Amino acid sequence: MAKLLYVVHRYAPFPGGSENYVRDMAEETLSRGHEVAVFTGEHKGDLNGVRVSSDPNILNESWDLIVVHGGDVGLQDFVLSNSDKIKSPILFMLIVPSLSKTYFHAVRTCKYIACSTNEDWVYVCQIPGAFSKSTKVRHGIDPKISMGTLGFREKFNIETEYMFLSCGGYWQNKRMKELVDVFNQVGRLDITLVTTGYDNRFNIKPEDSKYVKNLMLDDREDVMSAIREADLYVMHSNREGFGLVLLESMLNKTPWAATNMAGAKLMNEFGFTYDTDGELLKYMREFKPVSEEQIERSYEYVTMNHMISNTVDDILKLI
Repeated sequence: MAKLLYVVHRYAPFPGGSENYVRDMAEETLSRGHEVAVFTGEHKGDLNGVRVSSDPNILNESWDLIVVHGGDVGLQDFVLSNSDKIKSPILFMLIVPSLSKTYFHAVRTCKYIACSTNEDWVYVCQIPGAFSKSTKVRHGIDPKISMGTLGFREKFNIETEYMFLSCGGYWQNKRMKELVDVFNQVGRLDITLVTTGYDNRFNIKPEDSKYVKNLMLDDREDVMSAIREADLYVMHSNREGFGLVLLESMLNKTPWAATNMAGAKLMNEFGFTYDTDGELLKYMREFKPVSEEQIERSYEYVTMNHMISNTVDDILKLI
C-alpha cells in the first residue's frame, strides 16, 4: 500500500475542473487500496473516505508521493515554492506551462514533472535537467460522473433543431463573451448557443439574445446533461491546461470545436480546431452533424486512453 497526498487550491464538491479532477484522482487511488489525503484551501471536510485537510503540517508527514496539480494559484504555489524543503518526493503536474519564478523553481526541485500536452513537453525542454525527470501522465475523466442523462433541452426550453454549448465559470480566459459575439454573426435560426457558468465575479457573463441563452449552473448533473444533448461543444479559451470538457464531450458522443491549443491540439483528429474567430464563424455557419463513424472513433479513443484509471496508472508507476 502506498501513501499519496494530492494538492489543489479547492476541493469538490466545489465546482470547477481542477476541483473535480483531483477528487476523481484521489477517489480512484483510494479505491485501489492506497492511503490517500488531500491538502487544499477550501473544502467541506473528509469526502467519500478521502482525508481532506487545510493544515500545512500535513506536508511534513511521510508520503510516497505528493501530487501537485498545477500552479499560479496560492496553495499550489506555496507547496511548489517550498518543494526543496519538503522531504517527500513531489510530482508536479504542469497546467498551462509558464516560465514564472515558481514554475521554474518547481521543475528544478521536484522529483517528477508530469506532462500531458505538446506544450508541456516544449516547456520542460527549455529548462536544463527537466526533461530527464519528466513523465507522461494522461488526463482522464470518471465515467461514473461524466456521462450525462437526457432532459436538459426540455428543462431549459431549448426548442431549436441544434444546440451549441460552452461551459465553465464565466472566467476571462474562457472567452464566453467573444464566443457570443461570433455566434451572433452566424444568423442561423435553427441553432441556439447555450453558455453555462458557476461564477461571474468579473461580471463577464454574456447577454442573452434571440440566438443565445446564458445560464448560471453549478449542478454538475445539469452540465453533463447539456453536454450529452448538445450538437456541438465549443471551447473558445485562450488559456487552458488540457480541456477535460473535450474528453467529457467525446464520452457523451458530442462533437467539439476548440481553439488550437492544449488537449485540443493533441486530439485534433477527433474535433475541429481553429486559430481565428473567423475560422470558427465559417464552421458554425456551415455546420452539419458529423458522421457516426467519427463520433464512435472519438468515443473509443477516450474510453481507451483518457479515463481517470489511466491517469492513476501513470501516477502509481512512479512509486
